[in-house]
Amino acid sequence: MPLILMAKTILVTGGAGYIGSVAVKVLVEKGYNVVVIDNLSKGSKELVHKKAKFYEADLVDDVSLGKVFVENDINAVIHFASYKAVEESMKDAVKYSDNIKGTINLLNQMIKNDVKKIIFSSSAAVYGEPKKGIVDEKSPTKPINFYGFTKLDCENIIEWYHEIYNLGYVSLRYFNVAGDAGLNYVDPDAKNVLPIIMEVLFEKRDKLMVFGDDYPTRDGTCIRDYIDVNDLVDAHILALETDYNGVINLGTSNGVSVKELITLTEEVVGKKIPFIIGKKRPGDPPMLIASNKLAKKVLGWEPKRTVKEMIKTTYEAYKNKK
Repeated sequence: MPLILMAKTILVTGGAGYIGSVAVKVLVEKGYNVVVIDNLSKGSKELVHKKAKFYEADLVDDVSLGKVFVENDINAVIHFASYKAVEESMKDAVKYSDNIKGTINLLNQMIKNDVKKIIFSSSAAVYGEPKKGIVDEKSPTKPINFYGFTKLDCENIIEWYHEIYNLGYVSLRYFNVAGDAGLNYVDPDAKNVLPIIMEVLFEKRDKLMVFGDDYPTRDGTCIRDYIDVNDLVDAHILALETDYNGVINLGTSNGVSVKELITLTEEVVGKKIPFIIGKKRPGDPPMLIASNKLAKKVLGWEPKRTVKEMIKTTYEAYKNKK
């Protein structure tokens, strides 16, 4: 019997954040009891669905985490909570080591309380600088920043818990997540290109910095795979159903360059986006695109939303919060 038919209560870590809050919303709408734990370092309690049970706590606080498990009959976990700024991770390894500590605490509480499945939020950062532009799950993993290292380390620890305790798991490696799900999420500390473009449009920044225009790509700027947050969350719900244990890429298998993203945004919003060309950033591969064949095969998943739709919903979210 698929787990989703048996699982009544889902614990969502980081459920007040960008992706987690959307997952909570969808789970509640599908009839699940949802428990949320979030330290609110970047999340917002107002994003959490009113029918979800909320705990403000950090996963590194094992006493508070244990209380969540004792007070709720949890059947499965979707684990989003982590620090995720690449540049910051290279300056503050102490802070980012909490990604690993928190995951270990979570796994230990799952074993202690006989919780059988975890869906883990991983990242394309585990691949580092791949030699091929299109990567699949068998591509070499060689992170080039501490954030990517923490994600890969968590993947490996989860795999060992599967081997030792027969814990069911799926680690989902995200590519570039974008779009809005009607929650009007505005990134409080924008590091990704689309939120930065929005800050330019809404005059929080003067212009967009494009890091390099002499890459070996069709227009010289980096090419990335953008996946809509709604499609991403759909994959998490499907992952609860599968008996597959392992890692799965989540992307569209299509790439959009930085200059193309600027042009598409200008077409959607009807405004020009001022930008300048800066120096390349170390560690930026020219092209990073997901092979999503395994996601289609194992999860029966198909990305549905276009980049223009992602831009439109993001723009509406920023406009509504202006």
